[in-house]
Amino acid sequence: MRVWAHALLAAVLVGSLVSRERSAEAPVDSAGLESAAVSVARAQGLAFREYRESDTDWGRTMAFDVPGCSAPLLATWRPATFEDQATAQSAPRRGYGRQYVYFDRKWSHPNRWAVSIQRMKYGLLALFGQADYATSSYVLEVEAPQDCPAAENVDWRPAWTRTGLAPLGATAPKR
Repeated sequence: MRVWAHALLAAVLVGSLVSRERSAEAPVDSAGLESAAVSVARAQGLAFREYRESDTDWGRTMAFDVPGCSAPLLATWRPATFEDQATAQSAPRRGYGRQYVYFDRKWSHPNRWAVSIQRMKYGLLALFGQADYATSSYVLEVEAPQDCPAAENVDWRPAWTRTGLAPLGATAPKR
């Protein structure tokens, strides 16, 4: 009887460690997230221009030059709960459209429940080794010029991949 109890305890411990490793989150510091976004943008032909002051106290706004566009694309990491005042109260800049990106989904307005469902979905899939995405507590707010179709085609999904273009510890551009 004791052998079974010890075996069960060992199996639970090993299962817990494996699931913890598989469901690890994406980089949660601003430098790691910014580095991932910059790497994804560069891989798709966008040029990092500068950091700008953000209306959030968590991260910075990244500005990218998009080929064929007169104004830059702006990207800011936001808490996925959308509880920060800046997200709730701000409107897109004049001449810009705004989207909230999380994995392979985009929304034109903050949608906490949809993000939560996606996070749970990919968390469960990752637990069983069926997802390349690492769950994150942050969404990417993207503002793009309305007259810039090239900005709509940017695929931000690699920012959340486990193997990522910007592994944890990679450096973001200097301020």
